[in-house]
Amino acid sequence: MNKNLTALILGIGLLSLSSCSGNKKETTATQEQQPVSTSSNSRTSPIDLEGSTLLWKGFKPAGEHYGSIALSDGQIELHEDKLVSGFVEVDMGSIKVTDLEGEMAEKLKAHLEGEDFFDVTQHPKARFELTDLPEEGLPLLGLTEIKGNLTLKGIVKNISIPIEDVLMDQSTQKYQIRSKKFLIDRSEWNVRYGSKKFFDNLADKFINDEIELQFVLSTR
Repeated sequence: MNKNLTALILGIGLLSLSSCSGNKKETTATQEQQPVSTSSNSRTSPIDLEGSTLLWKGFKPAGEHYGSIALSDGQIELHEDKLVSGFVEVDMGSIKVTDLEGEMAEKLKAHLEGEDFFDVTQHPKARFELTDLPEEGLPLLGLTEIKGNLTLKGIVKNISIPIEDVLMDQSTQKYQIRSKKFLIDRSEWNVRYGSKKFFDNLADKFINDEIELQFVLSTR
């Protein structure tokens, strides 16, 4: 992709764990799982896994941590430059902690991938699949919001994601899709560790339930 198309933010594109009481972004409302959008008359644009990324950031009373997660698969389906379907898969075993180094970073990574958090051994992938697209599709350029089923720890919830911008390289017809930062409530996907919704004796040892997500996706 042309260098004028800057790198997408965060590896499925940004999963950010956000538990900061000062964060003013509203938590994305969830709905029950919805039918996935499909089309038989479209062209496939695979996601450039190296050029796409998902970032995460988590907050607690004592501070914050952040990093990235890699994508493992994904594609969008286009019909006459209109978005008709798509999905992205996240490799939960690829969590990186970038605000720490060495043993401390590895310790936090192991904790996040452990049974009491994302339980990566049992649930190695997360997945987001587009829903609620009209039969004729949505123009990709100018897109402001997408909806889809987010599968995490085997639980599926439908969420809305605000889009910051969509760029297209005219010479290659490749796209870059960048989301705004948004929050999800991790407790709805049974991520319980340090959650005041599940434990009442945490005092100031809690971790906020909100997860801040942002992604940048490039096609190839």
